[in-house]
Amino acid sequence: MPQWDSGNKRIWSAASSSGEEAFSIAMVLAEHSIKQSWEIVGTDISTRILKAAQNAQYPMLRSKDIPQEYLKKYCLKGIDSEEGTFIIEPNLKSKVVFQYANLKKNLIDLGDFDVIFLRNVMIYFDMETKRHVVSMLLRQLKTGDYLMIGHSESLHGVTSEVRSVVPSIYQKT
Repeated sequence: MPQWDSGNKRIWSAASSSGEEAFSIAMVLAEHSIKQSWEIVGTDISTRILKAAQNAQYPMLRSKDIPQEYLKKYCLKGIDSEEGTFIIEPNLKSKVVFQYANLKKNLIDLGDFDVIFLRNVMIYFDMETKRHVVSMLLRQLKTGDYLMIGHSESLHGVTSEVRSVVPSIYQKT
């Protein structure tokens, strides 16, 4: 995690689907960030899936990969008609916003970010589309900050605007 000691930090979960990644990032930041002045923006192209993300309610089966201490602190177990589900605790939920975005279009309205997660998305794109999407995202990333992609993905041959820090983590140069 970057060592942030001042200012509001913005993290983007691009192609966030139903929001699990964005809320997982929020849990880690809530636990480990010295300053709590951060926000997470989750985007997706599907308005249907964005509604599910905004509800922040998931089947209990999806909680198996969440550490027990995070489950107890940041998740509320459903009861009665909500049994078998959990929801994200309201204070944490308020730090995450979801909105529509097409990664192939102009994304300038989203603003700048300190970290962008683009995990397990580029496997669906041909090389030309990968270059275009990464170029669009890097416009939103501040110099010196980080782009994180899926472990099965690479930016080799996609852009020269970043340097590899470790596998799947790149820093904008």
